[in-house]
Amino acid sequence: MIFDLIGAGKVGKAFGKYLYSTGNQIGHVVNSSIESAKRAVEFMGCGTPSTIDEIGNCDVLLLGVKDDIIRQSFLKVKDKLQGVKAVGHFSGAYPSSILRECDEMKIGRFSIHPNASFANPEIWKKIENVYFVIDGNDQGKEIIRELFKTFNIKFSEISEQNKIFYHIGAVFASNFVVGIQEVSNELYSMAGLEPEISRMLSLYLAKQAIENVENMGIKGALTGPVVRGDYQLVEAEKMALMDLDPDIGVLYGKFAQILRERVMKTEHS
Repeated sequence: MIFDLIGAGKVGKAFGKYLYSTGNQIGHVVNSSIESAKRAVEFMGCGTPSTIDEIGNCDVLLLGVKDDIIRQSFLKVKDKLQGVKAVGHFSGAYPSSILRECDEMKIGRFSIHPNASFANPEIWKKIENVYFVIDGNDQGKEIIRELFKTFNIKFSEISEQNKIFYHIGAVFASNFVVGIQEVSNELYSMAGLEPEISRMLSLYLAKQAIENVENMGIKGALTGPVVRGDYQLVEAEKMALMDLDPDIGVLYGKFAQILRERVMKTEHS
């Protein structure tokens, strides 16, 4: 199949390179500038740097733009889709129905969201190990089902109504972990540790915690002052943070509350 791509950012260009590696073709590649489109094409090893006016004459149009401009990007090209079989985007939060005009045009629509971080562009080599979640109309889902099954890509289908909660779950599992690492590094440094040591300790504990969750379940992996019942210490640490940075102090208190009221009382964790 021939895929056009609007928005060749981290996800778009990695998925495009994977498609090319599996025998598909990349046609037009549109980015914020021709120069950035050229860099994306160079990375993928295929495609033609283009403007949005050149989109069309493809089997599938992929929208890799940031979530908030998916719809407006689609509306710019919806009259250029003669012969296109389907249009899809990569958002985990927005459903494919933001491309609802496809239904009237008898074109497939879909969304595919990878449960993985694309910070490292070399992830294209491991796409078959990434679990995707999809939604769409019948035509769109059929195209993606066949594509993913051909390449043994694992996926689940999700209802549009509950998709926002799926994406929030992904944010908690990935993005917020990065933010917590930053806070941990800052606090270690405030205690007088060298930045390299702070980073090493934060990463070691985070990796150990994830390994323990995998091996022992969420509840079994929990350690620290909350599970020990050291609530005076928890309160003292919270107040120390409130004096230093009220936002972090509130965050600490909320997380301690989650551990106490959700994790420790959850039987199935």
